[in-house]
Amino acid sequence: MADVDPQELKAPISVDEAESTSPYRNLLFPLIVVPAMIVIVVLLVYTLVGAITGEEATVDENLHRVLHGGSNERTQAAYALVAQLAENDRARAGGEELPWEVSEALAPKLSDALEGLGGDEVQLKYVLSSALLHLDDPAGIQGLRGILALGDTADPEGKLKFHALVSLGSRGSPETFPDVSAFLESEDQGLRSISAGYLRFYPKELASPALKGALRDPDLAVRLNAAISLSWLGDPAGATLLRDGAREETYQAERDRDPRSYARAELVRENRVRALEGLARLGRPEDRGLLEELAQEDGDLEVREAAMRALKSEK
Repeated sequence: MADVDPQELKAPISVDEAESTSPYRNLLFPLIVVPAMIVIVVLLVYTLVGAITGEEATVDENLHRVLHGGSNERTQAAYALVAQLAENDRARAGGEELPWEVSEALAPKLSDALEGLGGDEVQLKYVLSSALLHLDDPAGIQGLRGILALGDTADPEGKLKFHALVSLGSRGSPETFPDVSAFLESEDQGLRSISAGYLRFYPKELASPALKGALRDPDLAVRLNAAISLSWLGDPAGATLLRDGAREETYQAERDRDPRSYARAELVRENRVRALEGLARLGRPEDRGLLEELAQEDGDLEVREAAMRALKSEK
């Protein structure tokens, strides 16, 4: 599991945050950039409860605080616990020794704690569910499904719903495919975009049909996320969209319709690079002319370099 720079997770959205009607306007999540694997814990600590301070505790010590601490202590200890489980995930994926010892009693105790939470403790419900998901306990999936169903009163800015969708989607378990793919039909463009981006972690036979439908979404970011996901699955159905996404004039057309859209050069650059990476994964001979054109003539250095990398990957 690759580490993710928290700043990458804070890439700007396509419409100015102050003007956006999305409940995720303050999250600054990327609409196109979806890392290969994502550990959301660091971002969560800062966006939901602030940085955890103090001496580093063991898994068992954090569990004790979750079970017996005060309200703030319980929540911070729960985040620290999830961070430790995420570190174990990264180490396990890399064939390294696990940095944190985890007892067999951890999952049952967390599950009992989750069941005992009150209806107003939704933030802690998310964190404990996320911890259980890291432990591959079915209670984690059920808990996150509950978060996805929260209404505006319990989750007024939609932050918890957003993170629950990311947590489930990044795992790519076939069992949760209906939960994640359902958000392709959401009225919220942000949720549709995240759903399209994370469906690439699911088996191709499940994800490709849903993603092909998302290629017709009215929002450019959703369409491009779907095309990028399809490229990861080796499906060229979104190749035309990727070609469009690699060109600056695509975003100029969006700005012509709404001056607030894609007004930030760094977002346009990042999207164009991701589109070029998608074309490189597909390796279609018919895209070589476009790649050569951008590699030689584009005014953005990072885009030219991405096009050159794509050309080298074809050899």
